[in-house]
Amino acid sequence: MISFRRFLRVPQELRPSEIFKQDSLSPSKISLQIVLLQIFYYLTACSLFYCWAKLCGYELELKKWLFSWELIDFTNSFGITMCIIWLMDSLICVLFLTVIVGRSKLAWDFAITIHAINLITVLLYTHKWPSFAWFLLQLLSSLILVFLGTWSTRWRELRDTFFEGLVDQPIESQSNLVHSKDPIEMKDLEAQK
Repeated sequence: MISFRRFLRVPQELRPSEIFKQDSLSPSKISLQIVLLQIFYYLTACSLFYCWAKLCGYELELKKWLFSWELIDFTNSFGITMCIIWLMDSLICVLFLTVIVGRSKLAWDFAITIHAINLITVLLYTHKWPSFAWFLLQLLSSLILVFLGTWSTRWRELRDTFFEGLVDQPIESQSNLVHSKDPIEMKDLEAQK
């Protein structure tokens, strides 16, 4: 009798951990990355709001500042400052996106997911559709995360791939490499283990 286990076995060369090196498309890993990024997104905002409230003498209303859209307004200084703080939060979260996700092809997915979860959270907290100013702020914030996150993850991938041996060399030998006739060997992502 023929065993079905034999037919269900995945060949060694097609296993996801071998193809993607880090099993980056597993649902559990993606879920963990989303949760971590969302936690860091809100923790960074909490830290920035706390520092700003202490510096300017405001009473910290953390839940309202984090999960409400009513304070985002371009007509007063408080609303503009809140917008600037949220944009600073996105700039800082580029670092978390680079470290946690680390792949340029996935960076924009995670950047949009952060803002989609933020929209759902705001809708559940306020029970109202957010204002145009809030949506404009979220658009700017997501653009920062998408473009800078993609750039920084791509830079990290390429630095590890192509410039591995150049970083440890002294500056004099690096300048000699630029002026030498010998070609610099480029390494392939698939060839690395």
